[in-house]
Amino acid sequence: MDALRLKAAQFFKPMSTGRNRPLLLGCEDAGGKLFEVVVKFRGREMDEKAQTAELIAAQLADDLGLQVPQAAIVDVPPGFEAVISERELVKMVKGSPGLNFGSVHVGAGFTTWPPGRNPHGAQRDQAADVFAFDTLVQNHDRRPATPNLWVRSDRIGVLDHEQAFSFLHLPILGGAPHPWSAANHANAFRFLEHHIFYQSLRGGRLNLGPFQEKLGGLTDAQIQAYANGVPAEWNKSDFCDRIVEYLHEARGQRENLVNFIKHILR
Repeated sequence: MDALRLKAAQFFKPMSTGRNRPLLLGCEDAGGKLFEVVVKFRGREMDEKAQTAELIAAQLADDLGLQVPQAAIVDVPPGFEAVISERELVKMVKGSPGLNFGSVHVGAGFTTWPPGRNPHGAQRDQAADVFAFDTLVQNHDRRPATPNLWVRSDRIGVLDHEQAFSFLHLPILGGAPHPWSAANHANAFRFLEHHIFYQSLRGGRLNLGPFQEKLGGLTDAQIQAYANGVPAEWNKSDFCDRIVEYLHEARGQRENLVNFIKHILR
């Protein structure tokens, strides 16, 4: 799933959830087709690395078979804040001209995942894939307080990945931890014990074969395309190169990755 390149054209409303105060905008592609897009503006936690993580994680999730809103790179023209009345939102938008990350709105008929709910039936395999994905990208932000999940019928979808891959640019004693060699980083993966699906998946059957197969099926061209699609304005360090290198290694270590996940959920 390639990211859309869009231009902000209309302001609809602020979203009711999200610590980054995302806005629902009408955005047009080059042909004038209108999309409803949830846009996260720069500032707060959304720096260039967070935008890059969101963009790459969304495309990776789709390639690994997860349900995820289509990613978008949204050009917000200078002066767009003039259509907004709330002072704090005006300040946020005015400070974020140019390219911002967005996700195409999933539309009607979905609900957010409520705290305390357990996956059932076919949802268990989807929940296991979500857990495996969050282990791969080391996403700390899918906890009971912040599930960052949406549900339509029996399908579970994911969103909000600005914290993904942060281990590749944060200073960590001993270097970036890899789940296939977790013994070298004993505490690096304790965050998984707080994952929204940790308790419900423990001790049960895990069907991670399709996830492992899809990870193994990623081509060099696919992985490189994730980095190539990041706007130059966001790509001001070696973060993209590190993600590419990490995903190449993850593909080769996919069996050990899955074995680690099974060990965590034993």
